[in-house]
Amino acid sequence: MIRLYSKGCEYAVRALMYVEENGETKRFQAKEVCARAGIPEAFTRKVFQALVQAGFLKAVRGPGGGYLLTKNPQDISLLEIMKAVDGETRYDYCVMGLDACDSANPCPLHDMWAGAKAELLATLQAKTLRDLIDTSTQRQKSAKASKRKRKKA
Repeated sequence: MIRLYSKGCEYAVRALMYVEENGETKRFQAKEVCARAGIPEAFTRKVFQALVQAGFLKAVRGPGGGYLLTKNPQDISLLEIMKAVDGETRYDYCVMGLDACDSANPCPLHDMWAGAKAELLATLQAKTLRDLIDTSTQRQKSAKASKRKRKKA
């Protein structure tokens, strides 16, 4: 089975979507973001360490510490987040799990996967954290509007 990203990557993306509040990026606490995103705090803190090392977050120590987003969400691609958490070589492996799969010795799915992978990686590079935040916000607004309409009916 192909797994596009790890659970840690899923938590990173979900958490980062809740970092920005009211259109401004400010210092945030892992505990608060994890509670809003519905993800486990202990594991997500480990993921945040990878994001600090990759330069997406800055850890702020001391009383009232936490984290700061170091880049604008429109400048952070999903692929960059995935590579920061899952590693640069995440998508370099054979889709069938074979050790000796490459252009010279391809597995039965090699050529098909190469094209699909290139398209997938291009899409993930083009999609930004801002895109996810905006899509999520729009869906929440639509859901609230639908709920109000049902109550009135």
